[in-house]
Amino acid sequence: MSTTEKDILSKEPSADQSNLQQQMTDDEALETARMKLEDKVLRYFQNKEIAKERNEENKLLLEEIEEMFQETDGEEIVIPLPSGDNAVLTPSIREREVLDKDLLAEEMQVPKDELKTPFDFCMFTSQGKLTPAMITKHTSIEREMKLRISKRKRSTKRRKSRSSEGSIDQPSR
Repeated sequence: MSTTEKDILSKEPSADQSNLQQQMTDDEALETARMKLEDKVLRYFQNKEIAKERNEENKLLLEEIEEMFQETDGEEIVIPLPSGDNAVLTPSIREREVLDKDLLAEEMQVPKDELKTPFDFCMFTSQGKLTPAMITKHTSIEREMKLRISKRKRSTKRRKSRSSEGSIDQPSR
């Protein structure tokens, strides 16, 4: 072989060199794809952490808002937002009757764990150990105020009700 032929052959990639170059490009592509995947997974968990922190902050803010709201007259409050919408704070009061089983059991002179099911109450009532007056005496009303915060679109015009649109003298069709 002449030197020129050797030069030409050395410049032309052999099949082994071509396979090696292709394998290196495939490895680089896989490595790049893996790095992109790792980056996206990292961003995903960073965003979850940020969302968790924001939720915790919002819980604390809501508690502070509830405390401040209780100092007001308890009516609905509308606050305009920079976006043009309104923030609406609406109180809802939940009342429920609660039976104090500890005091009832003490008055009846029975262990508290014997007053669990409706059957237990029926049994003691039929035996005469429990009366409606005793239940009334140990029942109290608990009131719990919950604050709801919502965002509403600002209403520019009030809608007229259908009944006020037509004349009263005209019969309805």
